[in-house]
Order: sequence, then C-alpha cells, then structure tokens
Amino acid sequence: MVIPYVYTNAVSLNHLPVQEKKQKFFDMLLPSVLIAKTNLDLTREHVEILAQKKMLSPADSAFLQPLMRKYKTNKIHTLAERLQTFPVSIILAQAAIESGWGSSRFFLKGNNIFGMWSFDTTQSRMAASSHRNGTKIYLQKFDNLEASIDAYYVMLDTRQVFAAFRAARGETNNPLVIIDSLKMYSERGDAYISDLARLIRVNHLQKYDSCKIAPDYFQMNN
Repeated sequence: MVIPYVYTNAVSLNHLPVQEKKQKFFDMLLPSVLIAKTNLDLTREHVEILAQKKMLSPADSAFLQPLMRKYKTNKIHTLAERLQTFPVSIILAQAAIESGWGSSRFFLKGNNIFGMWSFDTTQSRMAASSHRNGTKIYLQKFDNLEASIDAYYVMLDTRQVFAAFRAARGETNNPLVIIDSLKMYSERGDAYISDLARLIRVNHLQKYDSCKIAPDYFQMNN
C-alpha cells in the first residue's frame, strides 16, 4: 500500500550513490504512477457501466464526450479498451531510461519523465538543443509528475504506432511479454526492448505491479 504524494517539482538525485539513487527514483515516481493508474481504472469502470445502458442521460454524455475527444474515439467500447492500464514495472522501466534515472534537463525542469515531444505551439514546452531534419525540437513541460504520466498514457492509448502495444496488454499482464510491442517507442528498436527487460529484471520491478494506493486515502476523500 502506497501513500499518494505527487511531486510538483522533480528532485535531482545525482548526488546519491547509484543504488540509493535508483531506489529514491522509484520511490519518487511510484505514488504518481499509482494515482494516474487508479484514476484510469476507476474511469474505465464507469465507462464500462455506461456501455451497458440502453440510453445515456445528459450527465452520462457530459462525462463521456471529453473522454472521447481526449482518447480520439466516438465509440464507447473503444474508449473502454483505451482506458486499460498495464503493469507499473513497464512505466518505471521506461521512466528510468527516458529520464536518465531522473538526470535529464527535461525531467528536472519540466517534469517530463518520458521525453515526450511537443508539436503544439500552445503547449507549455521547452526547446531541445538538437534538431530533426532541420526542424527545432520541443519537449512538453508538465505541472507535476502525475500530469506527465497521464500524457504518457494518452499517447500510448491513441497513437496508431502503439496499436500492437494496446493489443498485447489486452492479452497478458506479463510485462516482459508486453514490452516486446514497444519497439516503435525508440529508434533503437530491439536494443531498447532488451534494455527495458534487463532493467525490469535487475531492479526487480515486478514487485511494484501489486502496489496500490492506500485505502485510507480514498476514505479521507469520500
């Protein structure tokens, strides 16, 4: 059971010994990961209940429409599928790789855990030092770590390039099987998947897959 605490500013861990740095990194991210995951699970449960109704009320429609826009579908059953979550170990492993164990500038100054790009000039974002095909690269800035994780979920749930990932998570909860469908996440392809698998194994990340938000948190907020 984990007490939920969302960091609004990422903390540099570079001064710590390697093993302590790794553990503190996971400790810092886990509450935000579980909050985002729990919110999605609860939302999906509600969507599945609405999917069984013969007629939706105005309140039901008001609840569904923003979600359908966010997850880019007008079908309630597709929405429910896109709200499906997956093992926490995968998220922690990708977070470690994409943020350089919390050392990247985008993580420390923008709460951007997964190196997510921005193509929208209206978004809060940071310029990268590199270019792609002559075009300047920007990365998103987030208010807190949970917002970064939520955007990561939406990206995996909506982009066509991750359709295989969505299919895989619907068939198994084994993170070492699911990650094979994330080859398109990185230009490194198979090497990226090998690094994810090794990170999950070496750091025993599957132990976090059974973690949940402490029930007292929900009781206090009811």
